[in-house]
Amino acid sequence: MRAKGFRDLRLLRALESIPRENFVGAAHQELALRDVAIPLACGQTMEAPSVLAQMLTLLAPQSDQRILEIGAGSGYSAGVLSLIGREVVSLDCFERLAEEARARLDHLKIANVHVVWGDGFDVSPAYGLFDRILVHGALEAPPPPGILGALGQGGVLVAVRKREGAGELFRYSRTADAAIEAAAFGPCRAQTLLHGLFRRD
Repeated sequence: MRAKGFRDLRLLRALESIPRENFVGAAHQELALRDVAIPLACGQTMEAPSVLAQMLTLLAPQSDQRILEIGAGSGYSAGVLSLIGREVVSLDCFERLAEEARARLDHLKIANVHVVWGDGFDVSPAYGLFDRILVHGALEAPPPPGILGALGQGGVLVAVRKREGAGELFRYSRTADAAIEAAAFGPCRAQTLLHGLFRRD
């Protein structure tokens, strides 16, 4: 990560402290030590560490902030976020992925992450507002109200948005007057974010 230009010490320490190999199956242990994407169950993918680092750099979470993660996947990125923010709520639409991510985080005794089987397009108001929202998965349009409604004043949301068939990394910021400002940060590949709930097979 340092060779790729990342300099945030909190981010680098978090990446070093969470063993990525604990979040993949036996067949992918070697890949876990490399800067590559890794296939997960349910047809999903864990992004390469450098892509996660780029997204977290744009997100810029602080130690006193609540973070919402949409797309728990293996639980790896939630583990990284647990060392940077105060509290992490991580949603996944696949029941199997949510259960397995929760088990891995529990095994590592990470207590400030709450993994929930839920639809990321419809974030329950019961979770309250978040300072930061990280979306793993590409959106076909700007974030819908079901996601943006969970972003508090001064909050930041980072997601990939599909434009003209390609993915582009975006940062959305909620200003003091509740307006949303968007800024693009170049190409980024991601699977389409799925809408709905999928039970364990």
